[in-house]
Amino acid sequence: MQIHTIINTLTSTKDNTLREIVSDLIQEAAPLAVHNRNYIVNNIPADLQVEANGTIVSSVLSHLFHTNLRHTQNSVILISAKVYGHAVLVQLKSKGTVSPALPEDIGHACLKAQKTGGVIELTQHENGQASIAYCFLNVAGEA
Repeated sequence: MQIHTIINTLTSTKDNTLREIVSDLIQEAAPLAVHNRNYIVNNIPADLQVEANGTIVSSVLSHLFHTNLRHTQNSVILISAKVYGHAVLVQLKSKGTVSPALPEDIGHACLKAQKTGGVIELTQHENGQASIAYCFLNVAGEA
């Protein structure tokens, strides 16, 4: 039911901000976050509009959130975004214990992002922390 609500919200004529999309995804992922003792912080600017296909952006982010939450425990996950011209860089930083299996499980999101001209990069640090970056073109008709 929540997924249908998110899709209806993204395909409506209302302008969506990336912060709203991420807030909806965080709410959907809350049970998994609580189960793994994770706390999510949405640090995306309130006025960052999504000009690209919000449904695809949301789908990629949803997969990244759920995958990250499945492989992360006892963590604060900081979600931020910056705009560089027509590109948006969304970053998920996990500051807890991250499973070494995380890279294998983000493959589907990477393929979906690539099909839309986006890219996903993962950096895992020796201390177990991880950073996932998703970059996409924020232009109507893209992503």
